[in-house]
Amino acid sequence: MNCIFCCVFNENKYVDMFLLLLESIFIYSNLDENTDILVYTSTMFMNMIKQSHLFNNKKIRFEINDTYNNIDKACKARLDLFHLSSIINYNKILYLDTDIIVKDNINKIFDVCIEDILYVLEEGDINSDTNYWGKILFGNEINNYNKKSAFTSGILLFNNCEKIKDLFNKINEDIIKRPYKFDCYDQPYIVYNAFKYNLYNNKVLKLLVVNNDNNINSNKVIHHFPGGPGVYQHKIYAMTIFLNNLKNIKYPLIQTDYTDYYLIKNTNIDIDTILSNTVNIEEDIWTCSSKMRYDIYCFFKNKPEFKIAEIGSHKGYSTKVLSKIFSKVYAVDNSIEWTNFNKNFNKDATNIEYIMLDIYKDNWSILPYDIEVSFIDAGHSYECCRSDIFNSIKQFKNLQYIIFDDYGVWSGVKQIVDELIKNKILFFEKFIGLNDVPGPNGVVKNVHEGIICSVNKFVNNITNKTYSWEKSYIKFLDNFKMDAFGEGFYTCIDNTRIIAIFGGREHLIKFNEDYTYFTSIRTGDLQIVNGKLNT
Repeated sequence: MNCIFCCVFNENKYVDMFLLLLESIFIYSNLDENTDILVYTSTMFMNMIKQSHLFNNKKIRFEINDTYNNIDKACKARLDLFHLSSIINYNKILYLDTDIIVKDNINKIFDVCIEDILYVLEEGDINSDTNYWGKILFGNEINNYNKKSAFTSGILLFNNCEKIKDLFNKINEDIIKRPYKFDCYDQPYIVYNAFKYNLYNNKVLKLLVVNNDNNINSNKVIHHFPGGPGVYQHKIYAMTIFLNNLKNIKYPLIQTDYTDYYLIKNTNIDIDTILSNTVNIEEDIWTCSSKMRYDIYCFFKNKPEFKIAEIGSHKGYSTKVLSKIFSKVYAVDNSIEWTNFNKNFNKDATNIEYIMLDIYKDNWSILPYDIEVSFIDAGHSYECCRSDIFNSIKQFKNLQYIIFDDYGVWSGVKQIVDELIKNKILFFEKFIGLNDVPGPNGVVKNVHEGIICSVNKFVNNITNKTYSWEKSYIKFLDNFKMDAFGEGFYTCIDNTRIIAIFGGREHLIKFNEDYTYFTSIRTGDLQIVNGKLNT
């Protein structure tokens, strides 16, 4: 029996990373009846994992420790493996850090494990002054080793045997005997003792494992996204993008070629009659349901002055209903054929303006600024939907709400919306529409057809703004990127606070109410900087 062993302690974000890893395992690793996933974690984190839709009680086993409440203990938890009762069930163990995505058959990894040694991925040099790989532990012994290339401890493959059990014991003893405070915590000790007792191979896994490679077409089984213990935002970002790019290979944007026209006479009637007389999803899966349209009406009926941009107006079935709810509808599409169909279908409506725009190639500046609502129903991939969201936020200065169609049916739409809700770019308001939704491959059950979110205006308030202090500056760019001592990026905590990663360090930045000043606290040394907006 094989075991994938993971440790999840200290920070909630490590649960998030583990769930990304878990999702990749279930989708791509060909996990069979001969392999379990053993999770060493706290009671609280176990319950969080069990609440996830990814939880599978037939494949996931737990070992609990509620005392590991800091980063030092969290990093060294893996060295407890041979003290856990579950270990007797397994012959081969693959330890994985949580900052990993699996993209191919995991048995290719287990098949490597033949000798009673650690199989690891080559990384760094034991002679490095950074001490990531234990230079100070080697001392003068370092000259005894002809081969000095070290390894990452993020992936450890080994047999359940006395040699490795004894090695783990020696590592723990060394940590107690020589309690250095390393940035990589236990990794230097693992490297040193593996070298000392000649119990490692850091070459074989190079064929199957890679560090910091975003190439989804690689021939590797495991992609590792390291970046230092306790620093997680950029890892989550990299892992999420990588996993979604993998999914978009499996679920590409479907291109459609329609020839059937549903010509329905439009008359100026009340909303209930409009809903009952307009083509809905049961008749054409590329539009939305009457229930979703009615839910939109209920949500916005007290805001009749709002204007809406319908991004992907297609045949105009929803355009008709939106024109009865909002004061103005901007029907945006890149197809002359469907725009003309829409015009004819809604020829009696006087508050619709039709705009021809290739939203993924052309500049959105031809759209008005004073739009309060964006209805996104265009490309369904993660990248396309993300582009539509951020172009809406950037262009529509009065934007308050975004309505998403196809939230439950298309994985790319759900992934980016969930990601932005988690990062406080969007705020959840209401699920709308059907729960059993017709899709291109049949009815998808127990999902939400659509979702309404409100927009965190924070992003617009700092994007393309420059802040300075003394002789230094940082500039917030589009798509959460930063120009700050080189490239960086950030994620939102709430309306005034962000976590920013730049200069290889993590910073908590808090703005005042009008975003003209900020205070930054650097993680680790707690350096405080006060910056002001350049005017």
